[in-house]
Amino acid sequence: MNKIKKVALGLVITIALILVGVIIWDGAFLSTRYDISKDYYDDEKELMTETQFKLIRAGIQAASSHNMQPWKVKIQDQKTFQLYADMKKTLPVIDPDNAQHLMSQGTFIGSVKEAAQALGVKLNVTYSEVELSEEVPLIATFTIVEDTTSSIDAISSATKGIIGEVSSFDFEEAMMLIDEVSSDFNTVWIKEDQKAQLQEYLRKGTLIESNNQAAVEELLEIFRFSKWEKNKYRYGLSLNTMQPIIRTFIEPVIGFTANWESFGDSSIGVFEQRLEDESIYLVISKETPAPIDYIQVGEVTTRLGLGINGYMARPAVQLLQPLEGMTEVKDQMKNDFRVNGTPMLILGFTKTTDSYHESLRHNVMDIIID
Repeated sequence: MNKIKKVALGLVITIALILVGVIIWDGAFLSTRYDISKDYYDDEKELMTETQFKLIRAGIQAASSHNMQPWKVKIQDQKTFQLYADMKKTLPVIDPDNAQHLMSQGTFIGSVKEAAQALGVKLNVTYSEVELSEEVPLIATFTIVEDTTSSIDAISSATKGIIGEVSSFDFEEAMMLIDEVSSDFNTVWIKEDQKAQLQEYLRKGTLIESNNQAAVEELLEIFRFSKWEKNKYRYGLSLNTMQPIIRTFIEPVIGFTANWESFGDSSIGVFEQRLEDESIYLVISKETPAPIDYIQVGEVTTRLGLGINGYMARPAVQLLQPLEGMTEVKDQMKNDFRVNGTPMLILGFTKTTDSYHESLRHNVMDIIID
């Protein structure tokens, strides 16, 4: 082997070792980095009280749009902490107006409120005037008024529901839970005799989304590792947590790049399986909704997900995405079901089982800012 070849080989090996080292340092192969169940009150002791830690950890377990977990938290003092939106975790193609992003803020708030009630903590929540043009806009301020914390340590995810023997869906209880958040929403319930008609609209919406290359590629960036033992690695957070230089090299190294068309086709199949299980739907709407309304719709998602005995709630957002051809389908749905105002969210309800897929979450310290 001549000198030039040796130098070239040495250079290639050096670059490869550097890449592997950087990838390992970045944590791409760490299986427990985002395991919220292993997040204990230790490093946080210097920054917050244990009650604050429990409330924030409960918020992190909330459902969020495509599990983006777009939250930042600032500790003000031992009684007060603030929720900020992480505007680096947005979806400009399918959510250009940040409606889903705002609903994710609401699910966090709802989960913190539910945790406070379970823990015996009296909590005041003050909503901010949201300015999404800022990098980390303030969403809400939490103030602990009274703390008689119980020994409860974990709060379930917002969409997990409560397992129990139940004969029918409690619509009266559901409306009470909605009104506790806001009485300004319009609601349309789609029951068993109408669900096939709504599901056909949801299928059309899913088909439009799955055939839109820009939309699917945006989602693909989130779920790139979903085929790789799913929750064992970065599922839902995936490439959003990596530096650009790492993203450039990680895909060919791992070998799990996916074609957007096949990813779109698989999403249709997954959604079809979901439709088989859902029996009831709720459409929430309002005339000219403001940012606070989308935040409160997120809170409603949490309240219904945790508060309806025997059922879990899952958002269906396809029809709400401003993709080409989607507006016509949404308008047809509005007319058929007499939905007044702007549809903000469609929730599907499924009977709760004891098998539940818990996606990986940030740890508390991951979202703390100065």
